Amino acid sequence: MQYPILGIDIGATTVKYALLQDTGVLTSKGTQRIRAASNAEFISQLQEIVSLDAFQDARTVGIGSPGPLDLEKGTIISSANLPAIKDCAIVGELQNSFPKKAFRLDNDANAATLGARFFGKAKDKTDFALFTLGTGVGGGCFWQNQLVRGYRGNAFEVGHIPVAAFSEKNERQGRLCGCGNYGCAETYASATGIQNSYKNLTGASLTAKEIGQRARSGDSHAIEAFNLAGHVLGLVAATITQTLNLTDFILTGGVAASEDLLRPAFERAFLDHTLPVFHALLSFVFTEGDEDAGIFGAAALFLEKIQ
Repeated sequence: MQYPILGIDIGATTVKYALLQDTGVLTSKGTQRIRAASNAEFISQLQEIVSLDAFQDARTVGIGSPGPLDLEKGTIISSANLPAIKDCAIVGELQNSFPKKAFRLDNDANAATLGARFFGKAKDKTDFALFTLGTGVGGGCFWQNQLVRGYRGNAFEVGHIPVAAFSEKNERQGRLCGCGNYGCAETYASATGIQNSYKNLTGASLTAKEIGQRARSGDSHAIEAFNLAGHVLGLVAATITQTLNLTDFILTGGVAASEDLLRPAFERAFLDHTLPVFHALLSFVFTEGDEDAGIFGAAALFLEKIQ
């Protein structure tokens, strides 16, 4: 890597960015609240970030964004957590503004998966799955030492696996997701899902971090909210294992800091819903809420081809 790479991580409420240096260290880090009332406002904010003095030496810019995306066109089609963004030609707009820089867009969870492969807990792994646990739930998969992207970059949307979509009578049920469907995993296992679980039980509106603090103090409703989240994540992991035979899982993002509250239900659900032949192979690692995973991953979009 001859020049530093600018990594931009677009989340549900914030955009984070930093330079990745040859040493593998991030410098010139920053965070902003997302301004996304329209495509134009959103693009303007990204242009301001790329034009910062600290980033003038970056010839390449990797961007991780929630989707669905169209990687062929370099556009954000839509986002459950950024409802005003529609068919946003993010790569084309930025390329026009900065013709001497190269831009690459990918799903934020795909980017985080690359970051784990190059810089994190998945170094030297050829087959693993990664869950990003934040405002929503995302996922990425390395299979036979290649990132699985799927149709136009939209593979492995684990947050939208319908874990509770229908009753035995085939009646629609479960929580309404931002994607428009019901019973998606992220409506239970994300920070928002945990907040909603606790509110449904108590009527109180607290952050996931506050609910975690209450769970550790013995609040039974808080414990139940995290048990449900862990259970759902275990079901998702079991589904992946039964389908692809993957048994290595990495859980990252803010909610992953609550490993002590999620792990027991996660492991029980996985073991209860997989064939015994896989049980001894199970490996799952929590990254303690690594806040830089998305930035590393976005920058790693330009390292993937030279691994």
